[in-house]
Amino acid sequence: MKQVEEDDEARLRASGVVAETVERSLAPYRGLVPPEMLAQMREAIEDELVNNPTSVALLRQLMARPAPASSGEVPREGAPPGGRGQGRTGGAAGGGREGA
Repeated sequence: MKQVEEDDEARLRASGVVAETVERSLAPYRGLVPPEMLAQMREAIEDELVNNPTSVALLRQLMARPAPASSGEVPREGAPPGGRGQGRTGGAAGGGREGA
């Protein structure tokens, strides 16, 4: 496993989101299955959560992000520079409400 993937896995495990998700998943089985089986289930669920690309992407969205230092606009990845609708005219063909 590459160092970046190991760091990402460690960060996900430490975030608390994985532990919370695993515990919610196991809740219906408490008292129904032996503790040894719960431990195996916990390990299997946690491993799948931190190693499956789809679940990793979802967990990243659930992880707490630090609050911004100040209020204001935050540039979005993939957004056109200069903001929405810059240099376009409004109307139905323009796709925006500017100039409507």
